[in-house]
Amino acid sequence: MNLQTLSLPLKISNQSLYLIISLGIGITFYFLILLFGLPELLNQFFLETNNLTIFIITIFAVLYFAYLPNGWIGILTSFTATLVLFSLQLSQQWQSLLPSSIGNGYIFSGLLPLNDANIYYTSALRLLQGETFTDTGSLRPLSHGAIATILGLTQENLQITLAIIVLITAISCFFLAREIKKYQGTIGSAIILTLMFAFIRPYIGSVATENLGLAVGALATAAMWRGLHSQKLKICLFGLFLLTIALNIRAGVFFILPLFLAWSVWFFKEKSQLSSPFVFGGISVILLGFILNSLVFKLVALPGIQPNGNFAHVLYGMTVGGNWTSILTDHPEIHNSQQRYQIAFEALLNNPLALPRGFLRAWDQFFLQDFAFSFLRSNSINFSLQILSLVAIFYCLHQWRTAMGSFMLMGLFGVLLSLPFAPPWDAGTRIYAATIPFFALFPTVGLTYLCRKFKLSVLTKTSQIDESPQLLINFSMGLIIFMIVGTMITKIVSHTPKFSEIICPQSLETAYFFNSAGSSINVVANNVQKKSYIPIAKVKDFKESFVIYKSDKNFKQFFDYMDELQPNRSLISKINLANNQGIWVITDTNIIPKDKGIIGVCGKSIKLPHDHWFHGKLFFADSMKLVSK
Repeated sequence: MNLQTLSLPLKISNQSLYLIISLGIGITFYFLILLFGLPELLNQFFLETNNLTIFIITIFAVLYFAYLPNGWIGILTSFTATLVLFSLQLSQQWQSLLPSSIGNGYIFSGLLPLNDANIYYTSALRLLQGETFTDTGSLRPLSHGAIATILGLTQENLQITLAIIVLITAISCFFLAREIKKYQGTIGSAIILTLMFAFIRPYIGSVATENLGLAVGALATAAMWRGLHSQKLKICLFGLFLLTIALNIRAGVFFILPLFLAWSVWFFKEKSQLSSPFVFGGISVILLGFILNSLVFKLVALPGIQPNGNFAHVLYGMTVGGNWTSILTDHPEIHNSQQRYQIAFEALLNNPLALPRGFLRAWDQFFLQDFAFSFLRSNSINFSLQILSLVAIFYCLHQWRTAMGSFMLMGLFGVLLSLPFAPPWDAGTRIYAATIPFFALFPTVGLTYLCRKFKLSVLTKTSQIDESPQLLINFSMGLIIFMIVGTMITKIVSHTPKFSEIICPQSLETAYFFNSAGSSINVVANNVQKKSYIPIAKVKDFKESFVIYKSDKNFKQFFDYMDELQPNRSLISKINLANNQGIWVITDTNIIPKDKGIIGVCGKSIKLPHDHWFHGKLFFADSMKLVSK
C-alpha cells in the first residue's frame, strides 16, 4: 500500500485533534474561572467604573497578542483568550454581586433577573410548566425559548444557564474575530472583538435578548464576510438567513435585510444579468427566518399577542415626537396590540410630516450626537471610532465596485432607512444588538486601511491558512436548530406538574415552586467567609449591591424590604406553580429542603407597585415541605 495515501487522512486527523484540544482547553479555563472566581485585583479591574478608556485599551492589547499567532497555536490562544475574557466578566459579577460598571437594571445582586429580564425569565419558567409566555415575553419567542430549553436541561439552574448563554455568545464572537483576521489581519480581529465585548458587557449574566441577538448577529456577519470575500453564494445566503433570525431574536434595523438582498443580487450577477438564483434564494432565506420565528411564536405566545407587537409603540412615539412609552401615556385604556397599531397609523396619517421629521431626528442623534459607539462610555475612544468609521466610508465609496465596499455601503443605507423605526431614544444601543457586529466593521476596516496605507504590515498580519468555513456553519446551524427545535420540543413535552397540596394555617397563604440549585441568593454574616460568590452573599456585599437602584422612588418599598434581610436568609426567584406568576421567596435558609423537587410553602405575600414588571411578588415563607420529587 502506498504510504502517501495514508498521509492525508493522518494529517487531517492531527489537525482535528489539535482543534479539539484547543477548544477543550479554552472551555476548561472558562468553567474553572467561573468555579473558583477571580483574584481581587482582576475583580476590581472588571468592575471598573471611572476609567473605561484604560479598560478598553487593555482589553484590545491583550486580544491583539492572543490573535497574533497562526496555526493551531493561534486557535488555542485566541479561543482561550476570548472565553477567558467573557468568563472573567461573569465571574466578577458573581463575586462582587454587581453587574458591569455601567449597570443595566437587569440583574439583582449579581444573579436574579429584574425588569424586562424578570419577564423573560418568568416566561421561560412558564414554558417548562406547559404554559405560554407572558404578554411581553411573547414578543421575543426565540430567545426565551432557548433559555427555557437550557433551564429544562439544567433542572432550572439559573447560574449554569447563564454560564451557557455567555459561552455561546463568546464562541460566536470568536468566529467573527477569526474571519476578520483572515482578511483584515490581527488588529482587525482585536478591534471588532473588543467592540462586541464592550457592547455586551452590561448584559453578561442576564437573560436579556441582547446576548443571543449579538451571538447570532456575529455568526451572520462572519458568514457574510466569508461569503463575499470567497464569492460563495451559498455562504452569503446562509449569513442572510442568520441575520434574519438575529433580528427576530432582538428586533432592530430590519431594513438592512432587503438592502443586503439587493447588494447580493447585484454582486452575484452573471454575464451582466441579475443573478436569478440569488433573487429566489435570498427572498427564500429571509422568509424562512420569519416563518420559523412565526411557528415558534404561535406555539408559545399568549393568545391575542402579535409578533413584534411593540412596533406600534415605536411608530406612535416617532409620530408624536415622544418615545415608545408615549402610547401608554396617551392611551392607557388600550391594551390590545391590534388597537395600538390602529392608533399609531391614524396618528401618522393625521401628521404625515412626522415621518421625515423622524428620519432627521434619528439620524441627528445617531450620527451627530456621538451615539453610535456610546456603549463604550469613553469620549476619546468614541470619537476615534467615528473618525475610523468615516475613513472606512470614504474607502468604501472609492471601492464601491468591490465586494466589501458595496456590501458595507448597502448595509449602511439599510441602517439609515431603519433608524426612525429603531430609534436611539427608545432603548439606547441595545436595540442594535443583532447588527453591532456590522457597525463594528466600519472602524475595523478604517483602521486596517490606515495601517496598510502607512505600511504597518505587522499590525495587519493575516492568517496564512485557508480555514474551512464548515465549523462556523456547523456551529451556527446547531445553535439555530437548538433554539427553534429545542423550544418546540420543550413546549410539547412540558406539562402542568402534579404535586400534593399542603394545608397552611388560616392566616397564611400557600405557594409552590420547583426547588433547584443556582437560582437563589443565600445571605450570610460578614465573618463566615472571605468573599462573596454567588449563591453565597455576605450581608454587607448584598446590601451594597442594590445601592445603585435606590434612587428610583417607584421601588423604594422593595429595597426597604431587601435592606431588612439579615444573615441566614435566602432569596429565591421562581414562579408560583399555583398560578404560574413570578415569585421571590424570602425564607430562613435552614428550612429549605435539601432535595430537588416541588416545595409547598406557607407564608404571606406582599403586593408592591410594579412587582409584576420589576420582580416577582415577595413571599415571606414561614415553613416549607417537599411535596413532589
